[in-house]
Amino acid sequence: EAAEDEDEAKLRRAEGSTGWAGAALVAADIPRATVPAVRTPRKAVDDATLTDDGDDLATALKASDLPPVMYAAGKIVMRDGSGSSGDRLRMRGFPVRTNVQHDHGTPADRGKLQVPSNQILDHEGTHNTHFLAGLKITPTGLVVDVGSDGRGGGTDLRIDVNTYLADSPALVNRNDLELTFGKPSASPTGNAEHYWTAALMPTADQATADATILKEGTQTLPVGTYYLRLSNHVGVDTNLEDPDDPVASARDDVNSYLSYAAYGLFDFVPRAGLGTQSSGGYSEDPRMFPFAVGYDAFKDEAGMKTTDVAAMIEGTFKGRTIAEELTLEAGGNRRSLPPHSSTAASLLRGDVELTAKISGTAADNKISGKIKNLESWDRKGYWENYPHLTTGADGTDLTLAESSIGAGGAFNGEITDPGDNWVAGGYKGNFYGPHSGLEAAGAWFLNTDVTGDVDRAIVGSFGAAFVREDGSWGHVVRAGGN
Repeated sequence: EAAEDEDEAKLRRAEGSTGWAGAALVAADIPRATVPAVRTPRKAVDDATLTDDGDDLATALKASDLPPVMYAAGKIVMRDGSGSSGDRLRMRGFPVRTNVQHDHGTPADRGKLQVPSNQILDHEGTHNTHFLAGLKITPTGLVVDVGSDGRGGGTDLRIDVNTYLADSPALVNRNDLELTFGKPSASPTGNAEHYWTAALMPTADQATADATILKEGTQTLPVGTYYLRLSNHVGVDTNLEDPDDPVASARDDVNSYLSYAAYGLFDFVPRAGLGTQSSGGYSEDPRMFPFAVGYDAFKDEAGMKTTDVAAMIEGTFKGRTIAEELTLEAGGNRRSLPPHSSTAASLLRGDVELTAKISGTAADNKISGKIKNLESWDRKGYWENYPHLTTGADGTDLTLAESSIGAGGAFNGEITDPGDNWVAGGYKGNFYGPHSGLEAAGAWFLNTDVTGDVDRAIVGSFGAAFVREDGSWGHVVRAGGN
């Protein structure tokens, strides 16, 4: 610990006050590292009654440990040339663990994306409190705290790695994790995002208890791998383009960024072949988590509500989304597989455009929008139009239906009429930053139409900034420096 403190002090002196989050993205090799993990066991005393001993579960990570952090002057999540304020921010979104095709329920319910409690994922997100995560940006990387306030949460949280039974106390006997990720690298897809990948190694006790799956001779094998994408990029205006001179074309590009929020994808993929299937599911249990973080612009308290704005805020927000297509395994229990573990799934990106009104009249405070121009990453090394959407005038638009904006700045809505082979999805988010430079960020999903035999679904996150009268939005960075 003393050596780490000394190294961090040297890095701070070398980098000034900005750190990696305030620096431009540059191409780099993708690190193949392990993630340092501090595990805190949360056990029940009595396996039969799951009786809390008053010590372990009582101190487990809870939603109340990750309260909203309000915007205040000088607070920054990420910005070119500026240091992050370094608060731990609640990661809000849709944590998806399984995609189970039930043998019961209506046809419309079968095969829908599900959250850790095995409830149907809907845009209200009422069951999404079971998986909890908070993110803190440091000059040397990220610290992510992970836990669950109910059963399950994923293979990485289990004390007994190779157990998944519907009524097993092992789902309650779980770990809280503190994960320390180092500096990011550039995205392997070339997208404007920070990127981490790191293996989670088992503890010595886990490796001994599950030696058949966590040991190969004297070598200890990883439990799985984390993939983390984080971005504050909300668009680029390329201006004049010369097809014969790409260097000159780039000189007048104008990029826009969020300052008070960020959005991303946080996945855990267990090592292939880890564990077995049981009547309750799989011990090899991936989790996908599209999320957003930020400094809240509003709070449901006197003087801080959306209805307390000094002047009406009305207009367009422009931004970007990153997402991932999930493939579904066939069979009675259908797992969702992220693109990192399936050659059939894809990483996605696209544009977001929102229209919002925030005023002194609660009934008038609405938001709607579109997700447009979705592209998928071809493993041959380029982005191409996403081929599986048939909705919208150009075949790519998704409609974010009008929804109310709450007093605290949160919104939940539906994605309607997504086209053939899909059923309605949902989106949700919050407003962040000062009222004079408002930003919006959140998460979204599309459910597969199992009856149409299309075994895919989409989860994603987004960020957008208010478009000013001069047509600019967000924190503007010009390629030419002027």
